[in-house]
Amino acid sequence: MSRKVSARLLFGESIVERNGKPHVREIVVASDGSDSILSIKQKLAAAFGGKVTSDDFRLVFGPNDRKTGRQYRNDPSVDESQLKLQQFSVLTWLDRFPHWQITAKPIQHTPPPPGVAIKKAAASAEGKDPEKAVSEARAKGEIPSIKDLTAPWGPKPYKASLADLKANGYLPPEYLASPLSPLEPVAASAPA
Repeated sequence: MSRKVSARLLFGESIVERNGKPHVREIVVASDGSDSILSIKQKLAAAFGGKVTSDDFRLVFGPNDRKTGRQYRNDPSVDESQLKLQQFSVLTWLDRFPHWQITAKPIQHTPPPPGVAIKKAAASAEGKDPEKAVSEARAKGEIPSIKDLTAPWGPKPYKASLADLKANGYLPPEYLASPLSPLEPVAASAPA
C-alpha cells in the first residue's frame, strides 16, 4: 500500500511561496515506511520540477534535531539508500498530525578539513595570509595532508559504524520494548 506525504521547500528562513501560499508538493510513499531517504529525496526533486537534485537539499521533519540523511555535501558518514523512512517515525507522526509536512532545506557545503578553519582564523587574526598559513602547517605536519584524510576531503574511504551513526544523531536510539507507547492514546483511570 502507499500513501501521500506533503513536502515544502525552505530557503534560508522562508518557505518558498507561490501566490502567497507555501509551495507544497505531494509525493507517494510506501505506507510501511520502507522507502529510503534517498528515494524520498529523488521523488521530492522530481515533484519540485527537477530544478533541484537530491544532492541539493536535506530533509527535516518535525520539531526534533534528528538528522534525516546527509547534513552536508559529500557527507560520507551516512548512506541515504540504507536509511528508511520508518526509522524516523515520520509516518506515525503524520498519522497523528496530518497537517505536518516534510521540509526540504538546502544542504550545507562540506565543512573545511580538520585543522584548516582554526589555522585560517588564527592567521587572519594575526594579519597573515590564511592560505599560506595552512600550507605551512601542512608542511610542518601540524594539520594532516589531504592525501592522509578520509572522504569527503581526501582519498581514503570512510565507513561509519552503527554506533557512530547513533551517537551522531543519524539513527534513533533503540529502547527496550515497553507495553506503553508515547504514540498511543492512554485511558486515564479513576483514582482508587
